[in-house]
Amino acid sequence: MTNGFCWYELRSPSPNEARRFYAGVLGTEVAQEISLLPAAAAARGAPSHWLGHIHVPDVESSVQRFVALGAERLGPPRRSTEGVASTVLRDPLGAVIALTCRTGREVHRELAWHELHTADHVRAFAHYSDLFGWRPTEALQLSPEVGTYQQFTWREDGRNVGAACGTARLPHIHPHWLFYFAVDDLDRALAAVVEGGGLVANGTHVMPDGTRVAPCEDPHRAAFGLRQAP
Repeated sequence: MTNGFCWYELRSPSPNEARRFYAGVLGTEVAQEISLLPAAAAARGAPSHWLGHIHVPDVESSVQRFVALGAERLGPPRRSTEGVASTVLRDPLGAVIALTCRTGREVHRELAWHELHTADHVRAFAHYSDLFGWRPTEALQLSPEVGTYQQFTWREDGRNVGAACGTARLPHIHPHWLFYFAVDDLDRALAAVVEGGGLVANGTHVMPDGTRVAPCEDPHRAAFGLRQAP
């Protein structure tokens, strides 16, 4: 199995409300896991958020390698009811992810795009490349605010799956992974976001290939994105 994101978990103070919201936005039941925000995370001040899980063959050895690079464990290892191990970490530049060994079972459908917002995209991506074998592809120069938008892949066919950018150096953006859902009609989906009590964070943007994207927040302010192919 590829060492890429294989599982996506929304940690929300109101899972049932979140399920209804995302079903309205996406026009179907969300395929990703929606669970109650852990009390320990809430006690640390963590808001509702999407947590991406990266597949690794051995969780503990990968965690140790990541920690040696400057990552921080956020709590002890945990096991699902099926016995699947995972550990949550903050990467060396501050974005939160989980490592997991979800083998022997069907994983979630891969989301459309994985965007790393960090203060130093070159350094940050080097960590993910060294640890997980991700490969850089095209580097785009977008707006002055975004700067270099380094696309990457973990797929054998080389298809782009995400990008890293240095936007977290700006005062209003914190280091984080932003996960995008694919939609057929972005305008309809954005109307559903607003109707459901969410927020369209910064309007829509058109990528050089014609893809339309929009960062959003759900009613409990968990960040996510929507993406319509050209």
